This record gives sequence, C-alpha cells and structure tokens, in this order.
Amino acid sequence: MQILLIVADGMADLPIGDLGGKTPLQAAGAENLDTLAATGRSGLMDPPIAGIPPGSDVAHLNFLGYNPRRYYTGRGPLEAAGAGIEMQPDGAFYRCNLCMLSPDGVIIDEKVELDEGIRSEVEKEINQELQDRFEGIEASFRFTLGYRGILTLRGKRSAPEITYPQPKRLGCLPDRPRGTGSGGEKTAEVLYKFRELSARIISGKLRVESPAGCFTLIPWGGGRAPMLPSFNERHGMEGAGIAAVPLIKGICRLCGMHVPQVQGATGKPDTDLISKARSALDALEKFDFALLHVEATDELSHNGDVQGKIRMIRRIDEMIGFLLERIELKECLVAVLADHVTSTELRRHTADPVPVVASGWKLNPDGVKEYSEAAAAKGKLGRFNGSELFHILKLQGGFT
Repeated sequence: MQILLIVADGMADLPIGDLGGKTPLQAAGAENLDTLAATGRSGLMDPPIAGIPPGSDVAHLNFLGYNPRRYYTGRGPLEAAGAGIEMQPDGAFYRCNLCMLSPDGVIIDEKVELDEGIRSEVEKEINQELQDRFEGIEASFRFTLGYRGILTLRGKRSAPEITYPQPKRLGCLPDRPRGTGSGGEKTAEVLYKFRELSARIISGKLRVESPAGCFTLIPWGGGRAPMLPSFNERHGMEGAGIAAVPLIKGICRLCGMHVPQVQGATGKPDTDLISKARSALDALEKFDFALLHVEATDELSHNGDVQGKIRMIRRIDEMIGFLLERIELKECLVAVLADHVTSTELRRHTADPVPVVASGWKLNPDGVKEYSEAAAAKGKLGRFNGSELFHILKLQGGFT
C-alpha cells in the first residue's frame, strides 16, 4: 500500500463576491478533483494552532507529523537545507527577500526578481565583501529561487534569536533587526549592515541612484538547523518529496526523504506539472510515500489574481487526471489538500480549515460529490487538526 499526497499551496480560499460567492476551487470546475471526492472521503483540516494563520513551513511540519512547537526553529534553516547549504551546528540561517524601496525607504515590492546573469554577479560581489568583514562571524549569501535567498552566519558570536519580521508590509519602512544580549546585538548589527551592503551592490548593478538604495536584501526567519527524526522513524515509511521551492525541499531533506531534481519545476505558474507528476510516479516505484507540492496557487493568491488562481487549479486538476490514468487506486491512496487558506481578496493567509480528500484502496465513498471548502465539511473524515493527518491517511489506507 502506498500514499501519494498532493499539496496545492494556498489553494483553499474564502468566498469571493466577483465569483458569485464561490471560491476559486468551486469556480474552477475541477473534474478530476471532483472524481476523487465522489470515489473517496472528504474532511476539513485545521491549522496547527487554532485561530492563527499558519505559514507553509509550520503547516507542512505539522501535517507530516513534526510538532512545530518542538521542531520549528525558523524559516531560514528549512530553506537553507532545501538549497543544499551545509547545515553546520554553529550556523544561523536567514531567509532573504529581495525588496524594492521607494526613495524615502518604504517597501513597495517585497518579491523582486533579477535576471540570472545579474543575480550571479550580485551574489559574487556580496560574498567578496562579506569575507572577513565581521569579527567572530563568518557570513555568506546565496540566491535560491526567484526573489529568495539565504544568508548564513557562522561562529560563536552569531545568535539566531533576532527580532526581524518578514517584509510583507508594503508601504512601511523595513523593521530594524533587534537582538538581546551581546550575541544578539552583534548579530542584529551584522544583519543591518548586510542590508546596507546589498542595497549598495544591487542598486549599483542596476544603475539606480536613491538615498534608500532602492533595492535591498532583507533577512528574516533566522534559526539553527532543526533535528528532525526521520520520516521512516515517524511513520514506518520511506518517502520522496517532489517540489520546486527550497522550503518544501528542505523539510523533506531534513526528515530523510529523497528529493529529486525535477526538470521544468519553477515554483511559478509556468511550472511543468506533468514533469512533476512523472517524478512522483517514479518515486512510487521505489518508495511507500510521495509528497507532490505545487507552489503557484499560493503566489497567485498573494498577488490577488483570482482568474490566474482558477486557471492554476485547472492545471493541477489536469495533472491529477494524468496521475489517475497511471495509478492503480486499489494499491495507492491518493490524497489532496491545501496546506492553508490563502485569501485572494485579502492577499494573505487565514486561519480557516482546508478541504482534504482521500481516495483509493478499500475506501467506501461518503456521498460527497465535489472537492471544495464547503463540500468537504460534509465528509466522513470529519474535522481534525493537521497533526492527525497521517494517522487518518494510514488508517484509511490500511497501514497498521
């Protein structure tokens, strides 16, 4: 018995007036998702902590069976692992966003992407300037995917316990990093100087003149490498993670899953979903479990692109159809969910539950005919916290 878990990031949504009160899922008319609902069982999954909108990091840890209160050390180390950065115990790892600032220093775009050639030049120049720049702290930087990057600080004087929020508040000045104690204060100053250094280099490359630098890398979500028990220890299954974004790759790598490189997987709406599906099928030839993650639904939601999200859901549905033509459901449990709700109108995550559907093996249908937020509430899987997901899937799939 095998499990294929398909996670469409931020696919769940709230009703939208312009769609006649429907969600993008309901408006998409996703036939293959509806087939899974009609042949399987549905339910609603709550976020890790009631009333608090989860990020993808916390949500994935939680439903994979790793209590975020115990194992979550920050976004940075998870993405660093996904980027293949060596996870040394004295390292503090920070996720970075490339942001555009107005002349008076206000954030006007927190997801700026550079051409590959300029990215390489900027990364090289930043690392040249970081060499031996900070006493007692070794610093290095790497771009990962799109606007994302990782700043690594190593040394006894580095301290990850820094207050530096994610740069999501457009129209606001970036927060200045703050730390406690001598190590925290030293690290906070390094982070601030890194921001200034990156602004000078990037703006120089782009020939932009501004008192604020106009473009800068803002680090956030710092932490040490978490020590996760292996997925096999947790669930008695060997697994693989199929993903484009460093965050999901990192979580899968840290819990001992195989993480293949997938040709054409971009983490954007142009991602090659059939290539990802083929990779998942290959993984199921070797492993008991495969996680197939799609990022673009979340990005489109944060951009407020309702029609783009609907089109992406339809593309995901086509991918699921491709998979169902090649999977024997008597031998494989196929489950689909969103890791969290991302409201396209609000352009942010919410703490609402997400629909889950599971079909295959010996499951008897529960009478639900469509996959949507409203329909899933009527399913026999009931309503549960994400931490219970694997227990439920293994129970439904016949694992003991």
